[in-house]
Amino acid sequence: MRRKWQELGLYHKFSLTIILVGLIPMLLLTTYISRSMIQDYRKALEIQYEQATEYVANSIESMLESYNSVSKMPYYYNMSSYGSTYTSYMSFDNFRKIVYGEIYSEETMQQRRRSDMENFLQYLGNLDSSIICLHFIAEDLTGEKLDFHKAMDGTYFNNEPLFEQLVGYSALDRGSNKLILIPPHDSTYKNGIDRKVFSIARNYYDLRGNVGNTPYVGTLFFDIDTRRFDKIFMDVQYQNDELFYVTDMDGNCFYSNVKDKAGCNVKEFTDGEKDFVISKEIGDLGLKVTVVMDIEKAFAKIRHTQRIIYIIIAASICALLGGSAFFSRRLTKPLHEIMAQMEQVGTGNFDIVLPVRSNDEIGILAGRFNQMSEALKQYINQSYVAQIRQNEAELTALKSQIYPHFLYNTLEVIRMTALDDSEKRVPEMIEALSEQIHYLIGPMQDMVPLEKEIEIVRKYVYLLNCRISGKIQLNMNVQSVSSMIVPKLILQPVVENAYVHGIKPKKGSGCIMIEAYVEENALHINVMDNGVGMDEQAVGRLYGIMNGTNPGIKSAYNWQSIGLKNVNDRIKYLYGETYGIEITSTVGIGTNVHIMIPVDGQDGGQGYGNKDENDTGG
Repeated sequence: MRRKWQELGLYHKFSLTIILVGLIPMLLLTTYISRSMIQDYRKALEIQYEQATEYVANSIESMLESYNSVSKMPYYYNMSSYGSTYTSYMSFDNFRKIVYGEIYSEETMQQRRRSDMENFLQYLGNLDSSIICLHFIAEDLTGEKLDFHKAMDGTYFNNEPLFEQLVGYSALDRGSNKLILIPPHDSTYKNGIDRKVFSIARNYYDLRGNVGNTPYVGTLFFDIDTRRFDKIFMDVQYQNDELFYVTDMDGNCFYSNVKDKAGCNVKEFTDGEKDFVISKEIGDLGLKVTVVMDIEKAFAKIRHTQRIIYIIIAASICALLGGSAFFSRRLTKPLHEIMAQMEQVGTGNFDIVLPVRSNDEIGILAGRFNQMSEALKQYINQSYVAQIRQNEAELTALKSQIYPHFLYNTLEVIRMTALDDSEKRVPEMIEALSEQIHYLIGPMQDMVPLEKEIEIVRKYVYLLNCRISGKIQLNMNVQSVSSMIVPKLILQPVVENAYVHGIKPKKGSGCIMIEAYVEENALHINVMDNGVGMDEQAVGRLYGIMNGTNPGIKSAYNWQSIGLKNVNDRIKYLYGETYGIEITSTVGIGTNVHIMIPVDGQDGGQGYGNKDENDTGG
C-alpha cells in the first residue's frame, strides 16, 4: 500500500488527502445516520403491519367462529314447515327425525321433508347476508342419497355433480367434528349470477348412541361470498401498495387484494430480498394472513431523502477536486516539463539543457538535472563505449582463432584423401572447401539463416565421408525453423567435435543428429552423436574449458578443442549469460550438445510447423 502511494503523482496525492481528511468522515457519518433512519423506519413498519395483521386475523377468526356457531344449528332446530314446534326430551335429535322422515306419514314424507329442510336452510341463510347458497347432503335409513339445496338469491339449484366436485365431497373427512374450510371456487352449479365463493362444512352425527358411537348422518355446507373479506379489510389502511393474502397451510388462497388470486394456489408470496413479509396464523382454523410489501416502494420516501444527502456530498467532492486540480496543476506543471526532458535523456540524448526559471525548489531541481545529464554523458563515453570496443576486440580474437583451426582441419582431410584417392574426388572436395571459405568471409558477428548453417555442415560431413568412405550419417530435423536467424558458424564446430571426440574413437561408423525447435521464445538446437560418450569428470573438464579464460588446450603446434568454447563465448557475448551451450553425455551411448538462443525480432520466429526435414550425408 505504501509503495502504491509513493507511485502516485502530487496531484493525486493532494486530491486523495483532501478526500480522506475532509470528505470520508462526513460520508461515513451521513451513511450511519441514513442507515439508522432506515432501520428505525423498518421497525415502525413492522409494528404497524403486525398490528394490522393481528387485527385482520382476529376479525377473520371472529367471522369464522360465528359461522361455526351457525353450523351447529341442526342440533337445536325443532321447527316444522307449518310453524309448529316438535317437543322432545332430546331436542338435539329433531333435525335427524326430519332427515330420516320419522315424524311424517309415508304419503306426505317426501314433500314435507323437503319443505322443512328448505325452511331450515332458508333460516340459516337469513342469519348472514354473505351466505349465497346452503346445502345438506345425507343418506336415509335405506342408504339412498338425500340432497337439499337453497340459493339465497331466489334462483334454483341445477347441477348436483358439479357442486360435489368443486367442494370435494367424495374426499370429505366424514369423521371430523370440526369446522371444515373449503378453498374458493365458482358457483356455476346454480342458476343466477356466478360468484366466487368459499365453502364451510360441518358433519352432522346421530348423538343418541354412547360416547364414541355417533353415526354419521350428513354434511351441512355454506357457500359464502369471498367479498365477505372485503368488509374486514375495509378497516385496514393501505399505504404502499401492500399485498394481502388469506391462505390455508397448503397455499390455497381464500382472499387477496390482488385480482384473480382468490381460488388459486399461492406457493410463493415474495420475490426474494425485494419484498418485506409479515404472516399471522388465525387461531387453530388452518388459515393465515400474509402481508407483502415491495421494499423499494415502502422505503421510497426515505430513500429519496438519502439520495439528496448523497448528491450534496458528491457535489462537495467535485468542488474540492476541482479546487485541488487547479492548485496542484500550477505546482506540477514545471515537474511535468522536467519529466518530458528526462524521457529524452532516456533515449540517449544527453544534450538536453533545462531552463532554470526560478530559485525555488523547482529551479534547483532543473539545475541538478542538467548536472546529472552532463555527468551521465561523460560516464557513458568513458565506460559503456569502452566496453563495446572491448567486446568487439574479443569477437575479433575469436574469429582469428576459429578461421585457422577450421581451415587446418579441412585441408588435412583433403590431404589425406589425396594420398589415398583412386576415384579422383579431390576436385569435388576442393570445390566444397572453396564454398566453405566463401561462407567464412566477413565479420564474425554476421547473422545468417539456420539453413545456411545446415548447408555448411552438409559440406563438412561430405568432406569427412570422402576420407573415411561414408561412415558418418547425418540426419536433420529442423521442423520448419530453417529460416530463423542465427550467428554464423555455430554448428560446424560442434559437429566437428562430435566426430573427432565421439565417433572417431569408436573406429567405426556413426550417426550425428541435428534437430531444432522453438520453445518459450527461444530457439533450441540439439546436436547428438552416438559416439563413445563421456563420464562426469570429462564433461566437467569440458565445462571448465568453456568457462575459462584460455581459448582451448595448448598443444605443441596450436590451440586445440577451441570449437565448443568459441561457439559458447560468441553466443554469450551476443545474447547474454542466459543463453549458450549445455552438454549432457553418457558413456557408451553418446553426447548431446544443446544450443539455446533467443528468437525475439527474428523473421523466422513465427509460424513453424511439424514438417520434418531428413537428410543423410554420404
